[in-house]
Amino acid sequence: MKSRPALALLLISFAILAMGGLFKVLHWPGANIQLLLGTFLQVVALVSLAINVLRRQGWKELIGG
Repeated sequence: MKSRPALALLLISFAILAMGGLFKVLHWPGANIQLLLGTFLQVVALVSLAINVLRRQGWKELIGG
């Protein structure tokens, strides 16, 4: 996965985690699923970004390419 889709996935996972936390506080159904999904997506995005950082030499190349 390239860096821009991984960053987009990371932002989406943050939103899912925030909504899951809100659902959990308000005792609405579906909070656990959202928290699990958000956490899983964050792990996937962060592993993908880590692999991209290890493959490329600089941060400018990572964000620009």
